[in-house]
Amino acid sequence: MIKTVVVAVKVIWTVCVVGTATVIGGLLGFGAHGWIGAIGFGTAGFGIGAALAAWPELLVELLAGL
Repeated sequence: MIKTVVVAVKVIWTVCVVGTATVIGGLLGFGAHGWIGAIGFGTAGFGIGAALAAWPELLVELLAGL
C-alpha cells in the first residue's frame, strides 16, 4: 500500500514539474520569438523539467537560493 502511494506521488510530481517547465518555456518562447521560439523553448523546458523531476533536491536548492 505504501509503495503504491509513493509511486503515485512520484508520478504526480513528475507530471507537474515537467508540465510546468514545458508550459513556461513555451510561453516565454512564443512571447519572444513566435511559434518557432515556443517549440524551441518548450523543448528546452521539457528537458529542464525532466532533470528537475529526476533530482528534486536540485529544484529545492535552486528555490532556496532565491
